This record gives sequence, C-alpha cells and structure tokens, in this order.
Amino acid sequence: MVDAIVSFAIEKLGEFIAQEVNILLEVKDNLRWLKDELRYLQSSIRSAESRLEEEQIRNWVEDVIDVANDAIKILSDFSAHQQEYAAPKQGILDRVRACVCLIKEEATLYDIGKEIDSLKKRIEVIKNRRNDYRIDNILATPNKQQKERTLLRITAINNQVEVVGFEDDFKTLKAELNSEDLSLKVISIHGMGGLGKTSLATKLYNSSELRNFDTRAKVCVSNEYNIKDVLKRIVTSFMGAEYEQKLSTMDEYHLLQHLPELLQSQGRYLVLIDDIWDIKVWDQIKTAFPNQKNGSRIIITTRNKTVAETVDDKCFVHQLRFLTEDESWELFCKRAKPTTQNMEKLGKEMVGKCRGLPLAIVVLSSLLLHNMSYEYWSKVKEHIWRHLKDGGSFQIEEILSLSFNDLSPQIKDCFLYLARYPEDHVIDLDKLKRLWIAEEFISEAEEGEGVIMEDLAEDCLNELINRNLLQVNDLRWNGQVQGCRVHDLVRDLAIKKAKEHKLLVVLESGKHHPELIHLLEGQPRHVIYNEIGEYLKLVERRFDALLVRSLAVVNYLSGKYELKEMKLVCARFKNLKVLDMDSVHSKKIPKEIGDLVHLKYLGLMGHEEYPIEIPASIGKLKKLQTLHGRWTTYYTVPREICELHELRHLAINLLKKDYVFVLGNVLWDFRRRDDSPRGSTFLNLEDSAGPDKTTD
Repeated sequence: MVDAIVSFAIEKLGEFIAQEVNILLEVKDNLRWLKDELRYLQSSIRSAESRLEEEQIRNWVEDVIDVANDAIKILSDFSAHQQEYAAPKQGILDRVRACVCLIKEEATLYDIGKEIDSLKKRIEVIKNRRNDYRIDNILATPNKQQKERTLLRITAINNQVEVVGFEDDFKTLKAELNSEDLSLKVISIHGMGGLGKTSLATKLYNSSELRNFDTRAKVCVSNEYNIKDVLKRIVTSFMGAEYEQKLSTMDEYHLLQHLPELLQSQGRYLVLIDDIWDIKVWDQIKTAFPNQKNGSRIIITTRNKTVAETVDDKCFVHQLRFLTEDESWELFCKRAKPTTQNMEKLGKEMVGKCRGLPLAIVVLSSLLLHNMSYEYWSKVKEHIWRHLKDGGSFQIEEILSLSFNDLSPQIKDCFLYLARYPEDHVIDLDKLKRLWIAEEFISEAEEGEGVIMEDLAEDCLNELINRNLLQVNDLRWNGQVQGCRVHDLVRDLAIKKAKEHKLLVVLESGKHHPELIHLLEGQPRHVIYNEIGEYLKLVERRFDALLVRSLAVVNYLSGKYELKEMKLVCARFKNLKVLDMDSVHSKKIPKEIGDLVHLKYLGLMGHEEYPIEIPASIGKLKKLQTLHGRWTTYYTVPREICELHELRHLAINLLKKDYVFVLGNVLWDFRRRDDSPRGSTFLNLEDSAGPDKTTD
C-alpha cells in the first residue's frame, strides 16, 4: 500500500537520524526535514489512495512513492558502505587499508549528501504540484464514480430482473417471510459483490407468493450514505413521491419520530434495505421500525457477514451461494445462446471462467451478443478478463472495488497480498498468517495483554472471510477454517490493485511483459511464477535488488533450480525480510542463505526423493520468526537453529529422531526463558512420534 511505503520510509529515516552516524550535520538536518515533510504529506496520501483511478491523483501519489523509495535506497546504500569500510586497524597493512577506506567513505558521504539534496528539491516540486493541480480540492470533492455507483445501485433495486437459479434460496427466504411468527423479523442476505443479492431480494419483494403486506418500501443505502436522506427515501417509498414535500423541513431526529408514527397506522409492512455496509447505519435507523406483533418483515442485503449476523439477535441469516455450472449456463443462454456446437464449447469455457458469479456471466453474455461469430468469441476467450471489463464498462471491476475500498488500511494490505497466489490455489491459512506477520502488515507493537500477533492475523483473516473476499474451501475436524480460495475475478482485482498501490507485483515466466523494468520499479515485493532465471538476469543487469523486501518463487512447471541461481538470490537480495522458496525443487540449500540476515520468514526449498540438510549458517538469521519447509521433504536440522531467539514457528518434517531429542530439549528450555518473545510457539519435540511427525 502507498501509505505503508511512506510509513516505512519515515520509520527508516527516524531510525537513521537517531543513530550515532558519522555524517555531516547539514545532511542530518536535511534527513530530518525529509522525514517531517513525508509525515505531513502522509495524510493527503491516505485520502488519495481511494482515488487512484484519477490520473492527476495517481501521478502525484507516484511521485511521493518514488521519493520514499529513493530515501530508503540511500539509507540502505550508506549502511552497506559502512560495513564495507569497517576494516580492522591492528597491523600496518590494516592501517593503510583503513586510510584508503576513510578516503572512500568521505567520497561516499559527499555523494549521499548530493542525493539527499536532490530528494529535498523533488519534495518541493511535489508540494508545488499539490497546489498547482489543486490536489486537495480534488480530494475534497465527491468522487464522480462513486455517484455513478450509487445511481447504479438505486436503479438496480427498482429494476425487475429475471433471476436464474437460487430456487432453493427463494423458497427458504419466502418461508421465513411468510412464517406464522407475528414478531418483527429481520432477514439478512449476504455474499460477495455481483452475486445477485439485490436481484434475489427484489424478486422476493415483488413476489405475489408472499402473504399480503399492507404496505412496502425499499431503499438502497450503499457505502456512502446520509441518514437523513435514507429516512426520507424510506418514507417516500411508503407514502409516494407526493409526500416528499412534507418532509422538506424535517431533520434526522424528527424523521426518526415520524416514520414509526406512520407505520403504526399502515398495518403489516415489508421493508427492503439494500446494500448496507456498516452496522452503524442499522443502529441509527432501527428504532424507526416498530414491532407491532403483526408479522412485519425487514429484508437486508450486505456484503459483510458480520453486519448480517448482528442486525438482530433473532435475525435469519442467509449466505448466498455461487451459481452451479448448469445454472451459470442457463443464465448465459438467456442472452447469448450459441448457434453451433463449437461456439457452445467456447461459451461453456468462458462461463466456467466466471466461477458462478452472476454479474460476470451477465456482462459476458451481453458482450458476446453483439457479435455472434466464432472468430469474435475466440478472441474474447483469449483475454476474457480484459473483455469483461471493457464490455461491462466499469461495472464488474468497480462493484468488486467497492468491497476493497471499504477495508481498513491494514486489511487492504492483507487482501492485496492474496495476489501472490495462482488461480484455483487452496491457500494454507496458517502459512498466510505467518507471512502477513513477517511482511509487517501486523506488528508486535499491536500486541496487548493476552493478545499476540497470531491472534491479530486471525482477526484479519476472519474479516476477509466475513466480507466474502475469501471463500472457505475446507474445514478442520473442529470446525475451524483450514483452507480458502479467491474467486478468479477477485484475484485479478487484487493483482491490479497490488501493482497500483506498490505493494506487490506478479511476474509470470513465458508471458510477455513490456517495459519489465518499469513494472518492477517501486515494487517492494516480487512474486515469480515458474522460471526465475530470466528474472535474475534482469535484476543483475538493470535493477537494484536491495530495494526488494520480499521474494516468492511459485514454481509449477519444471520445478528444478540451479544451485548457482539460489546463490545469486542470496548475494543480490541482501535486504529481504521474506524469502519463500518452498515450492522449489532442490537437493541442497546453499550456505549463503545465512547472509540474508534481515529474514523474518524463510520457506525452504525441498525434494521428494532426497533428505535436505539445513546449513549451520541458518544460525545467523537472528530475526527469523518462521522456518517453513516443503511438506513432502524431510530435513536435518543443525544445532545452530537453537540460536534463533525470535523463532516463533518451526514447520518442517524432521528426518532423524535423535535430532528431535536434541532439538526438543533445547527448544523446550529456550521457551521457558524469561526473555523469550511473547507468543513463541516452540513445541517440545520429545513427544514426536518419529520421522513422519510434523512440528508446528
């Protein structure tokens, strides 16, 4: 995220200024000035993050990001030079070397001073452009696209839409609406954007199969709302447009008094409140709906499971499912029924890509209806996501973006990180939470009494599940979620937004990436699918690998890597905090892995047929929190692993039981130390059942 990059730069500048570093006072003052200016710009950056689709905003934000990244690079280079010039001063030769180093250091300090001056000038330009392009004025005005979205929502709730599928859902919800219970009942429908919640709720609202309601009203709330306006629209929907004039002088308080008075004389009522994002909305208006013990009903739709469950203690909560394969095809054929068997085959392949999401199917069928030729359908199939976006105007991407924009900054980071996973991948949630922690989306500073980082990561995970951005794939025996998937269209959104927000970039070997260097610029996290050789050549020639903080290699083709490639990673990417190689096939882990001293997460490469020896240099990774192995590989562990005092998670298969005894005793004693980190999850491995025991 943009905010995270700027925050990281401010943090590093603060740490550097606090150190006793041998630099000119003027340079130090400039660094202090730079830190303060970035902090002042940060509030505008936070406001701008949800408006990056506007070119002027996006260009201005990218300028700020470039300065923040360049500041980090300057500090990193200086630290590297300090280590290089820290020569021992004992013998005569050593003293000569020290003098040479001192001369080089002075030259380096001069260069760094010039680079800081350059950054200072760029900050001044950014501040001037902020005024010249009236960035603050743009941010203060309502988002035009947001208005269009709200208009779309209001239009959708008033349209009669033919609903395909959901017959069982309709029957279930109709039974709740028609039940004999005379108490006021709330029925909540939740699911991801584009799933058809509004269509189903509107079908129920208009259904002649419902028992007679004396009066009905429907209103769309959306994520940007005004309570006074919502109440006015509810009253107008009940009483008719001509009643609106009587409401013109009423404020929110009087409207909350007036609506229940009206309903007292209207008999049995039915209300549809569509697209609630925040439980606060319901808390503010619920007193306007009296419980008259006459069988009145309220239908609520939301993307948020938590909202759906908390609107009322006795609320009936219904999670809307995705369409089945047959239902998806039926919906598609309502608009674009293919005329030949070849086109039918193409059509079914494209509909399958929509993964049962009705909105995507409707947009796709509308797009293909305009040209019912095999050639055109083949072209659309080649680039279906791009065509879906173009053919559906901004509808699909923007509807899904609404869910993203409503997240907190921390949850946004966690969501965008899902872009690292391939299509149809079942996500290991324990591993995901540990990666979030290592990536510093969740920090130790957030821990409280009885609450550790793993608990906070679990909260973030549940938030994404509750908002239907993650789909539960399977459960453990105790009912806890074990694995999740991301819908293809949601994943594509995450990839696009992650690249936009400079959080993560995905490179797939074999695909053409025009201007690849430009694609990598400013991206702190790189995910490489398949072959890494081409990427390493590029980094070696034209890209500063010291800027990369996280590298993941997701290999699903040959799976074989040369040892020299692994050594090159260790030599070039000195500032890595996360290195995830557990999908890589290799017979050996290079000892150079110990040179990556900033690592917090290490995913070890492995091999199904050969045991892998973890090198003793692992003991140099003093900041390591998680050591994660390949599940199909057995490892031998050196005694030096006991020197890793920050280690919280050890997730590997141990080869020899005698290692288990030695390691188990040390780790058990280590965990009991008073200075061990809160939340350490070291286990006593003496209880292991043998070589097939996985520790975690």
